[in-house]
Amino acid sequence: MMTTTTSHSGGSTGESKPSARVPLCDRRTLKEQYGVTEEFGFASESPLTELPEYFKPWNDIALNLQQLMEERRVRDEVENLPLLDHNKLGSSAEWEAAHMFLAYITQAYVWQDGDEGIPEVLPEAVAVPYHAVSGHLGIPASMTYFDNALVNWKWKDEEQRHCGPENLETVLTLAGGREEQWFFLVSVMIEAECGPALCAIVDAQQAVFDGDDTKLEEALIVIEGAVLKMVKQFKRMGDGLTPETFHNLISPTISGSEAPAFRAKGLTGLIYEGVSDEPLVLRGSSGITNSILPSLDAALGINHRRSDVVHLGDFAECMPGKHAAFVSAVARGPSIRNYVESLPGSNVQVNYIKCLKAVQFFRDFHLQVVTRYAIIPSKKPIQSTRKYTGTGVKDLVFLKGMRDNTIRARFDKSTSPKSNRKSPQTTGHKPGNGVILATVGICAVAILLYHKFERVSLSQAE
Repeated sequence: MMTTTTSHSGGSTGESKPSARVPLCDRRTLKEQYGVTEEFGFASESPLTELPEYFKPWNDIALNLQQLMEERRVRDEVENLPLLDHNKLGSSAEWEAAHMFLAYITQAYVWQDGDEGIPEVLPEAVAVPYHAVSGHLGIPASMTYFDNALVNWKWKDEEQRHCGPENLETVLTLAGGREEQWFFLVSVMIEAECGPALCAIVDAQQAVFDGDDTKLEEALIVIEGAVLKMVKQFKRMGDGLTPETFHNLISPTISGSEAPAFRAKGLTGLIYEGVSDEPLVLRGSSGITNSILPSLDAALGINHRRSDVVHLGDFAECMPGKHAAFVSAVARGPSIRNYVESLPGSNVQVNYIKCLKAVQFFRDFHLQVVTRYAIIPSKKPIQSTRKYTGTGVKDLVFLKGMRDNTIRARFDKSTSPKSNRKSPQTTGHKPGNGVILATVGICAVAILLYHKFERVSLSQAE
């Protein structure tokens, strides 16, 4: 039976098309399968603002953390907590909120008295459910970007549904007040702007599969526009956050047990009572562990060197299982870069390069933010009623590498192939060295993310 297919120019050929696997991502199942929506990106559509009545002891502490931190009463409250049964959590939203609540309680418990008061042990009433909930979600028992941004927001006026700072606020706050809220709400706004790009990635891979240049060009235009809007939101950071507040209050209190302050006190990590007799060494929260840029890298075929892939694997452990699965699926889907590389001088290639430039622009600005909020303030003493040690600039080199890798992904006359275009399903197509390197890096990350997703799926099925 003859089937009608779409030609490279967007018309119909009337010729039969050999069967082949369809793209791994389907727009219709993005929300259910990967936790991705066009309106909010990877952020939760409707995070919970409190847990069910059974978990009221957690609510009472978490929803009053800023005051408890100021009065230095967090530890007293935590040490009087009963050991609650985490298995009484029901919906996915409850498990996600539980992780956020326990993450914030843990951070407040650890950093209440600054560097000098770091405890050696996290009490069982927090440690046991925290570890169990983390295993269920597939993320560390440590504060992550997931806790700060993806589920830590609520509407001021839900009827408006305007994702701007005037209509958003965080559910939980530690020590930085409104400036801390602003810091994390900017991330929520960036996620919202990213949503259309994530959906367009799926459309672009479908267009590559179909050989439809028109649809591919349209999708690439959406991706570029969304990334530029992400940069616009990122640039609002300075409207509500000063480097001093970030350096003195926010950065120290979201640090993990790998922070220099632990080593300075002779501690190798934090013991989770009832979980492990040995200290656990876990990283703290960082926007660098979000799933947005790995998704764009996977879609656009941006090459990452072996050393960078190792870091990406570490960061992947901080991604929720569904989000890791999305990045992995995109990386294993039809290659946009392979297809575009065989179209020198075309509008499709022009728009692909615009996407790369937009991602580079985002990474350039990220470096500026890190310099302003981490590098420069780190050269000054921290001004706080509690003594904190700065977290340093260990991620700066990695960020520069990511930016440079994005620049290298752009075509030039020496790397653009001169051969005629071939179908993406044609096995005779031989990509350039840049594509081969990109594929190696992306496939390595895809494997890491796939195995992570498998572990999470098994955990949730038990």
